[in-house]
Amino acid sequence: MDWRQLDKELKAKRIAPAYLFYGTEDYLLERYLKILKELIIPPEAEAFDYQELDGRELTAADVVFHADTLPALAPRRLVVVKSPAAEILSSGAAALLAYLEDPAPASCLVIAIYGSIDRRLKVFKKFSEIGQVVEFAPLRGKALEACLRREAQEQGYDLTPEAAATLSEAGSLRQARNELLKAMNYMDKPGLIKLTDLQELLPPAMEGTIFQLVDALGNRNAPLAIKLLRQLLAMGEAPLGVVAMLARQLRLIYQYHLLGDRQKMIATLGLKPFVVNKVAAQSRNFSLASAGEALAELLKVDTGLKSGQAGAAVLLEKALWTIILKGEH
Repeated sequence: MDWRQLDKELKAKRIAPAYLFYGTEDYLLERYLKILKELIIPPEAEAFDYQELDGRELTAADVVFHADTLPALAPRRLVVVKSPAAEILSSGAAALLAYLEDPAPASCLVIAIYGSIDRRLKVFKKFSEIGQVVEFAPLRGKALEACLRREAQEQGYDLTPEAAATLSEAGSLRQARNELLKAMNYMDKPGLIKLTDLQELLPPAMEGTIFQLVDALGNRNAPLAIKLLRQLLAMGEAPLGVVAMLARQLRLIYQYHLLGDRQKMIATLGLKPFVVNKVAAQSRNFSLASAGEALAELLKVDTGLKSGQAGAAVLLEKALWTIILKGEH
């Protein structure tokens, strides 16, 4: 299922004994972890019956031990295991598979993976049988705009279609929401947020630079890309946000090669014609294979940033040089 189906289940207060959350839309994933927590754990029981664990430091037996522990104050215990080690899901999964055959009725276990998972794994299939597997795929186009409008409405605001479309161009939901929060913070009171409000309230320098960086990458202009990257980082732009924006453009280039038609891109992805025209022009600078290789390079950066392998500037600059130099057909 996807997050929309999960949303309906949770609103009906139908809670599974175990969940496997996965996908790259980390903001939505975290949002539904929070919703689950609010549904299951009363505030006074949080210290006793809510446990959030770093899965990289655990075995499957450790996970089962925590899930099997009885709640102290709440009717049900919530155990969230983030970024599980590979052994938990594959070679060392026996204990977890045994638990999933008969999960503790007074516990809810959530495995959260910030990325993809091999659907052929026994653990994946078992979660599908006894619990729920929920994919948090990146939101694009109209789906992202709708989510932003809902986020605004929850705070008493509303977005015009033009404002929602402009915010959706920020890349990921997390980035777009950050820009939305800036706009709401600058407003005197809840109300309608128009495109003109965004243009007045949001600092244009950083937004302009990120899109200039994306264009520099798409046009294979390495010196300009490096210069803009350094400006972005100096202004405080989040490195993972930069990765997300670059990856978005490369995915569009990759998809253009697969679809091979502007109108199909517009219809399939809900993009505006001027965006597709730009992607079509940039696709001449990257073959299907080189766009795929570039995305793999950005995945290395994403992993490196999250694991602290090196500084953000070093990882991103190296990736830009590698992608642009290899970008030719």
